[in-house]
Amino acid sequence: MATLQRISGTQSLPSSKAAYTQLSPAQLNSAMRYGVSRVYSSAKQLYRQGERGADLYIVLEGAIETFWSDLLEQEEQSVMLAPGEFTGELNLLNQKETLIAARAMAGSSILRIPRERLRALLIAEPEIGELVVKTIVHRRQWFMQIQAGGLTIIRSSENGDTEKVERFLNANSYPFRVVDLQQSPATQRLAEERGLDASVLPAVLSAKWTLKRPELRVLADKLGISDDIRDGITWDVLVVGAGPAGLATAVYTASEGLRTLVLDSYAPGGQAGTSSKIENYLGFSHGVSGAELAKQAQVQAEKFGATVAVCRTVKAIDCSEDPFYVELDGDQKISARAVIIATGANYRKLSIKGFKRFEGVGIHYAATPIDVQHCADQQVVIVGGGNSAGQAAMFLSAHANHVHMLIRGPQLSSTMSDYLVQRIHASKGITLHPCSEVVGVEGEDRLSHVTWRSQATGDDTRFATEHLFVMIGADPCTEWLRDCIELDSHGFVKTSSGSEERGHFETSVRGIFAVGDVRSGSVKRVASAVGEGSIVVPEIHRYLGTLG
Repeated sequence: MATLQRISGTQSLPSSKAAYTQLSPAQLNSAMRYGVSRVYSSAKQLYRQGERGADLYIVLEGAIETFWSDLLEQEEQSVMLAPGEFTGELNLLNQKETLIAARAMAGSSILRIPRERLRALLIAEPEIGELVVKTIVHRRQWFMQIQAGGLTIIRSSENGDTEKVERFLNANSYPFRVVDLQQSPATQRLAEERGLDASVLPAVLSAKWTLKRPELRVLADKLGISDDIRDGITWDVLVVGAGPAGLATAVYTASEGLRTLVLDSYAPGGQAGTSSKIENYLGFSHGVSGAELAKQAQVQAEKFGATVAVCRTVKAIDCSEDPFYVELDGDQKISARAVIIATGANYRKLSIKGFKRFEGVGIHYAATPIDVQHCADQQVVIVGGGNSAGQAAMFLSAHANHVHMLIRGPQLSSTMSDYLVQRIHASKGITLHPCSEVVGVEGEDRLSHVTWRSQATGDDTRFATEHLFVMIGADPCTEWLRDCIELDSHGFVKTSSGSEERGHFETSVRGIFAVGDVRSGSVKRVASAVGEGSIVVPEIHRYLGTLG
């Protein structure tokens, strides 16, 4: 198995069996059909750290050493691969940069599988493909744990911008570590070498470059995670938005041979990607984090050949052209035969400390039958005074022990339909708290208490509950579409009514479709978004068929 060591020094790295698995002799024999083997009489570097498009290398005899530098300790760390083991991690599925370098050791026999044959191997040899994909996913997770080949962020204790960079790198599964400027002599030495002081922090450092107070787009370009979208390509399918709906669309279009590009302004996952735990997604009885679900979906899409690029914001679309021309920030334009809008909606959130931590583990944005199962015989709190909040209150009151409804105004009649107002006032299972707003949330692993304040009396109420439903509206991400397609009065994309010719998801413009939360009338749930992203594909095929 792989040998982990520190070349300079004696400290060993933690091991990870899942990150270094071996192909069986039968699998090696099958893999031989996709590459060329070579015996190296002397040590030879196979690829450099930061290189794009590195091939897959499998050890037949001898060893491959993978290695990277530690900026602070000025040491080289390495992992030695044994026969049957292979190089690479998530970079094998895309054109992004390698995190570490690799060299063949003298006397080793190495099988090299070039990029143009790798995808054929993964698809045609499912047993090998499953092993390779599982391994490289675990390897990236392990790289993040030990910060292998990642970045060093130097911060000043007085500067809070570091958190923005950390969140971005975490969301995009990129390894890094954060050190304070005054943390150690090694940090001060490194800062001095790179010409850094507290006035330009936080600074992001790689072995090759330094960024001072970087904008996220600049950082993404440096890391290669924004991907290099080449000019002159007409994509079969452009998916705008890499949330559950967009990634589901990409998985199915790419797996069916359509050249697919996915763009997102931040990171894969969308709203769902920020959830610490999704407990009601089919097939995950113990729950799954939104980040993990998004990463697996991205890997799946890239495995089938989709290109996923982040920090790419769409500014406008020209609906009069065939193919469609889409303008990105930075004055770049790309063309596509079909466009899928999956930009989602930004649910309005409460501006209180700790709110983000409980999303998905106590804080909800919709009241569905699945949510109600967890609320049986419990006290729940709803924030909001619109029709959606009123309908949720009635729905929950039939199952929960009691519903507490908080509204900012003195009464419901100005914001809610009369029939709901009457039902809420008549219900013994609902208590209305007018002129009230949430000022605090608490809990360990999940929500346990909510505190609200009465604007009329100034009194605070600390209430024990594991369920807070925030229903204060959502803002669709559709500003870039207003001159192109038809939107409803709230800015959500209107889609066709399900005719045989147009289907359910086509917009007012032929060839442009909408799926997920951005679509008018959609159910705002991860499962329904994934469903829409998958069943829109036949409609895309039908439209592309009309183009010949």
